[in-house]
Amino acid sequence: MLRLLRFEGTPARMGEAFGESCREAIAALYALRLENALDQARRYGGRPAREADLLALAEACLEASAAFHPAGAAELRGIARGAGLSPAEVLAMNGLTDLRDALAWGAPPDTRAGCTAFVVQRDHSADGQLWAGQTWDLGTENLPYVVAVERHPEGAPETRCVTTVGCLSLMGMNGEGVAIGTTNLRTTDARMGVPYLSIIHAALEARSAEDAADCILGAPRAGGHAYTVVDREGAAYAIECTARRGRRLAVRGGFHVQTNHCQLAEHRAFEAELSFASSQARLARMRELLRDAGRVDGSILARCLADDANGKLAICRDDFDGISTNAALLVSPEAPLLRACQGLPSSAPWRTLLP
Repeated sequence: MLRLLRFEGTPARMGEAFGESCREAIAALYALRLENALDQARRYGGRPAREADLLALAEACLEASAAFHPAGAAELRGIARGAGLSPAEVLAMNGLTDLRDALAWGAPPDTRAGCTAFVVQRDHSADGQLWAGQTWDLGTENLPYVVAVERHPEGAPETRCVTTVGCLSLMGMNGEGVAIGTTNLRTTDARMGVPYLSIIHAALEARSAEDAADCILGAPRAGGHAYTVVDREGAAYAIECTARRGRRLAVRGGFHVQTNHCQLAEHRAFEAELSFASSQARLARMRELLRDAGRVDGSILARCLADDANGKLAICRDDFDGISTNAALLVSPEAPLLRACQGLPSSAPWRTLLP
């Protein structure tokens, strides 16, 4: 069952409590992510990167993150104090996908990992409500570190999200009914900048999907990601970003699906030269499921996230080549409803985080 952690107070105090409560697990996750970043820099970028190289980049990104969102940086530093790690180590753990791209400068990545996200507008749902959801896929070894975190910060909306120990917001919703999800894109313009978790953490302070989208597009991003942003008024955006470029698409009807390759022609020139077999297969399969289902509801969407057709190219992957669906999230801001699971949505128990 997905574990729920609750923190309140100043960003610094919430971070310290998070770090103290998960100290051993945070250290273990940092070690796993350090190994992953250095291995990809060597294997795909041909660069003999060291931990010192990663942490030097993380230090520079920490400065950019603090300038962009001081509250998020304060929480991250608090996590570091509580966990007994340096702020650079905690930021490197948070920004794994962005920083490993920057280390390899856009070299071909491990293309097995990925996520599948969707937005379903009111006209395509059985209950007339806006829905959003996604899987989060990564190395199977990350699965034990997945947690749900409920934050009650001073002077900002409360948030409920799914993330990993010692990390800022990955996917979730705030008390204003703004929900955000993300899928990774591997682009060659990765750079020193603000990692994606710090961007999502800042965007979850927004009072509307439009404001959250503005926050994402205005950030000095470290790497490429696609974001889904929805709110309880029915506004919905799909935002596709490289580190230096970004564009939003308003989802006004039907549905939108995003996996792990760029769908906008102007961004494809920035993608690493690699095979997108998994990403293309998951995109096609989710579109097929949503189209064939007709008007959908939460139960149908949960089954879509649990779909295991196509084996290692499936939406829900069970340790294929060391990659698994580590978590899934389903949200309807208007209800409001937020449900998530740790592990395979085809077999793991779903936990209701809101109401």
